Amino acid sequence: MEKRERNVRLKGRAMMLASGFIVLACIAGLVASVSLAGQKNSNRVISKTIIRRAKKVSNNNQSNRGTNAGGAQNANTGSSNSGGGQARPAYQVAPPRSDVLLEKIMTLDGKELAPDVVEPIGAEITYKTFFTNKGNAPSRSLNIIDPIQDRTDFKLGSVVNELATTGLKVTVSYSRDGGENCDYTPVDGGGGAPPGFDRTVNAVCWSFSGDLGFTAPNNSGSVSYIGRRR
Repeated sequence: MEKRERNVRLKGRAMMLASGFIVLACIAGLVASVSLAGQKNSNRVISKTIIRRAKKVSNNNQSNRGTNAGGAQNANTGSSNSGGGQARPAYQVAPPRSDVLLEKIMTLDGKELAPDVVEPIGAEITYKTFFTNKGNAPSRSLNIIDPIQDRTDFKLGSVVNELATTGLKVTVSYSRDGGENCDYTPVDGGGGAPPGFDRTVNAVCWSFSGDLGFTAPNNSGSVSYIGRRR
């Protein structure tokens, strides 16, 4: 009996000691986990602080780089200008010149004809040429030669000159060789044409005296004649 009681007491003490060790181990583990948690939290804070500082430094660097780049650029520009290493190219000024544009239209009974329209035989077509000086200088000694359309008889006395405010004066002449020589005088029924027309005329020539200006409205006018289709 006494041995059994001793054994029970010994087991009880052993269990108490084991429980004590377990409690101590738990306490030690809790302390270690708290310590680690505190250490981890501390690292997070440091990490955030480093990131914030890095952003600030990066912004400062960008600001410094911008200032330095601007300063270097200004310094280089100044040295380039003061050094005179590169000579400026000479100014080039284009001489003034006239640029007379011509636009020809065909009308029948006051209506403009499209290029692909076939005019009926016997129709009297008005051939009108607009001229405009689009340049930046007056046009001197302007001459316009307008070949007459094939199978067309020139109508005597049909030339009209609309010179408006150009200040030009004009001399009209006629050609029978396509404008090579403007020395032909039309005749009634010339070349077998019906009365009032001349079939020999194949170009009308306008020779202007005076200067055609280059500012509106003094830079434009028109000339025209009538031809009969056959």
